[in-house]
Amino acid sequence: MNRSIRKLFDLREDQDDPEAIDANVRAGVRFAGTNLWVLIFAILVASVGLNVNSTAVVIGAMLISPLMGPIVGLGYGAAVKDFNLIRQSARNLGIFTGLSLLTSTVYFMLSPLDVPGSELMARTTPTLWDVLIATFGGAAGMVALTRRSISNVVPGVAIATALMPPLCTAGFGLANARWEMFAGAFYLFLINCVFIAASTLAVAKLVRLPAVADVDPLVRARHRVVITVGLLVVLVPSVWLAWRFVQQEVFAANAQALLRGVEADERFGVVGHDIDRARRRISVTVVGAEGEQRLREQAPMLLAEHGLKGAELLVRRAGGSDVDVGRLREQLQADVRRDLTQLLSERLARSEEQRAELQAELQNLSRSAQAAEAIAPAVLDEMRAQQPAVQAVTLAEGRRVGATATPAAASTPAATEPAVVVVIEVTRPLSAADRERLAAWLAVRLGRGPVDLIERVVPPSR
Repeated sequence: MNRSIRKLFDLREDQDDPEAIDANVRAGVRFAGTNLWVLIFAILVASVGLNVNSTAVVIGAMLISPLMGPIVGLGYGAAVKDFNLIRQSARNLGIFTGLSLLTSTVYFMLSPLDVPGSELMARTTPTLWDVLIATFGGAAGMVALTRRSISNVVPGVAIATALMPPLCTAGFGLANARWEMFAGAFYLFLINCVFIAASTLAVAKLVRLPAVADVDPLVRARHRVVITVGLLVVLVPSVWLAWRFVQQEVFAANAQALLRGVEADERFGVVGHDIDRARRRISVTVVGAEGEQRLREQAPMLLAEHGLKGAELLVRRAGGSDVDVGRLREQLQADVRRDLTQLLSERLARSEEQRAELQAELQNLSRSAQAAEAIAPAVLDEMRAQQPAVQAVTLAEGRRVGATATPAAASTPAATEPAVVVVIEVTRPLSAADRERLAAWLAVRLGRGPVDLIERVVPPSR
């Protein structure tokens, strides 16, 4: 039984001749015109893909990149004790890296697109998981390199270890003076280099590739210390970054759970929220002083219930002096987009046949929101004819969450009923009767259901 298990996992059964393996490794390390031109073109392809946020283009660049060769040469040279190969691999890797950085930096300096997308930002915060990917990917690549037959493992390794995108992202950081992006991306590239080389060394030892020379035991011990220290220097920061990443993800999940409960409670009347993972801060915007006071009182209990001790729940009231109307409008529109996206996903999961219908519904709702902004100037003129104190108006499509904001809309029963949020700036507070008449008129004038009227007092314009 033990013999059959060992045979099942035996790597030497289909292993290629050591001479052929050595030739393949040295061919990948070789510094030649072909490799240089392929590297430049691969860097440009990856830079364009990252610039336009195209995952498919980035994957294509990974497949044609020759960067794996010198890194594998470093690990293989250490395994077979070939110091000339180690020096050659290190020199060529340095040249390849410098050329890649130069090419990507020049491209991004010339590109008019200077806003980093998700593909670029994904390469700026390496963690322990990137160490594991580089280790397992490098091991798989070295196993494939030692086989007799051509394997389809190597393309997958090139994609998994992703050497090109971090270098291109570092070039973006240099071109746009985004030093934090450069540092994070180059650290990810360093992680890949070090742990691909380390796993290559481990696999070469595992398959017992012959050494090319005898090494003094003292020199061998010194090299082991250098390799161990190098691995630890690269590994420790990634462990800390992974721990911080996990903490932020746990905070975000708990914060979302808290917000779902607060939004479902009609007593608060939530109209907007924001989560700041880095500062562990949750900002909630509510309608009315009563909802604000109630939420402030229950904030410590809510944070404790959701495992958010040490976090901050910042409560703001719509219309208060510390709330920007423009920011409120952005929050309202963001909530609408989130609701529409969630609705679209849920319905597509039920039936693929509903795709066309949902797309049409999304377009109609988007046009409705645009129409609300388009008629805002006319509505302002008509409102000022009735109430001269009104100075400005902002219209936003939304959904009623919690308590209503006007007496005219107080009878609406559904907590998620569609509504039009109207924020007005007035030089003096309106009376209850004026507010009621104005809300009723707006409901008829806009013709889109109930109205949530939010009043903000501003100094008279000169």
